[in-house]
Amino acid sequence: MMRPTVNRVIGLRFPREVLLIGVAYGFYQVVRSVSADRALDALENAKLLVSAERALGIFSELNLQAAVLSWQGLVDFLSLWYFWGHFPFIVVIAVFTLFRRRGDYVWARNAIFAAGAIALVVYVTFPVAPPRLFPGAGFVDTLRDVFALQYEDSTVVNQYAAVPSMHQGFALIMGVAMYRMFGGRKGAALMLALPALMFISIVATGNHWFIDALLGLLVAAIGMKLAFLVERHGLPLPQPLRSFLSADPPPPPPGSAPPARPDAVSPAETSR
Repeated sequence: MMRPTVNRVIGLRFPREVLLIGVAYGFYQVVRSVSADRALDALENAKLLVSAERALGIFSELNLQAAVLSWQGLVDFLSLWYFWGHFPFIVVIAVFTLFRRRGDYVWARNAIFAAGAIALVVYVTFPVAPPRLFPGAGFVDTLRDVFALQYEDSTVVNQYAAVPSMHQGFALIMGVAMYRMFGGRKGAALMLALPALMFISIVATGNHWFIDALLGLLVAAIGMKLAFLVERHGLPLPQPLRSFLSADPPPPPPGSAPPARPDAVSPAETSR
């Protein structure tokens, strides 16, 4: 009696994924609430970051933003991409792959969850203010002129989650997912273009430092490596939980005929 019920729950593919994403978002909100009142820590850590960039000779974010600000159309595009090219874009690709390319969906989801979990730990232990909140540096918050809702007024955004930049990290994961889906030149072009465009966007809009982007790429690489390992070896979890975390439909009951493939040819057709 219990087994069919478990199978029905596992088989609700879309609600199941919404539930998993909701749980992940809940963890993000917990971290946001913990970091919301740590503005002084975030500014002090941002100073450490700037000092590190100066020592490395890469403190040039202001130069990049100044070059972009002379092109208002480019500023608007990069500001829009900073928002729409992140979670909205990920959601669109996720819905498509969930029903059309489930293996790629599970891989990308696992990579994002793993990288996001690492990022949450860093956000709690090392909050960092973005360039647009760094006093006296001269950075412009370009999103203020594009969106009516400002990030500092939002109750769903962690302003002190600059390091690592998961805008950058998730863009890399989505780029690799595009390569898995399309392959060839098209896939390779998307794999390179998505993280490159997001890099320009996060810096030109005053939302991230160069080091944020580099650490975001590193965290994403770790997340993808873990996703590849799970894809190859699975998870050391009980079977019902493994099935719940998989985007594949549950296996048919013992003794039932396997489902027919859409492209299968019936015996009657082969005898014609």
